[in-house]
Amino acid sequence: MRQLLNTAFEDTVDQIKADMAMMPLTRWDESVFRFMFSRAVTKRDPDITQFFECHRIDLVLRRKSARAFVEFKFYIHSPRYDELDGTTWGMKGGAGDKNFGEFEKCVRTLRERPVPPTVLKLVALFYSDPATGKKYEAYYGDSSGVERKLRIHPLVSIGPFSSKGSEGIRNARLYQVRA
Repeated sequence: MRQLLNTAFEDTVDQIKADMAMMPLTRWDESVFRFMFSRAVTKRDPDITQFFECHRIDLVLRRKSARAFVEFKFYIHSPRYDELDGTTWGMKGGAGDKNFGEFEKCVRTLRERPVPPTVLKLVALFYSDPATGKKYEAYYGDSSGVERKLRIHPLVSIGPFSSKGSEGIRNARLYQVRA
C-alpha cells in the first residue's frame, strides 16, 4: 500500500500545481488537500475503503488486511479579510512555534496510537512560503532537522516549486511515522 500512497501523493501535488493557476492557494485548506489526496487514491485503486475523521485521524485507508492512517498539514500565509468590504488587515497563521507544535503533536499522536506494527502511519505536509517574511522552510525544510527531531522518515519530497503568476515557493512532503 505504501507505494500506491506515495504515487497518489505525487498525483495530488501535480493536481495542486495544475489548479493553482485558476484557484489561488489562499482559498485552500487541509480539507481540500485531503480531498485531493483521497481522490488520487481512488483513481489509483477504487477498492480502497476510506474513512474521514475516524477517531481523530484525518484519513483511514483499508485494503484487504492493509491499513494506513494519514494526517494532513497544510500551511500557507493567508491574509485576513474584512467580511464586509474585503480589505486585507494582516495575516492569519504563518510560520512559527505554534504550527510546529501542532505538527509535532500529530506525529506524536500517530506514534502513540496502539495498533499493530503493520499499520502504515503517514503525515502529508504541504507548505507555501512567501517571497519575504518568516518561512515554514525554517521549520520543515531540508536544513531544519525536522526528520531527525521527530524521528519521521521521508517517503516523498516535492519541491521547492513555484507556480506561474504567483509569488512564493511551495514544498510537499509525505512522511512515515515509525515507532
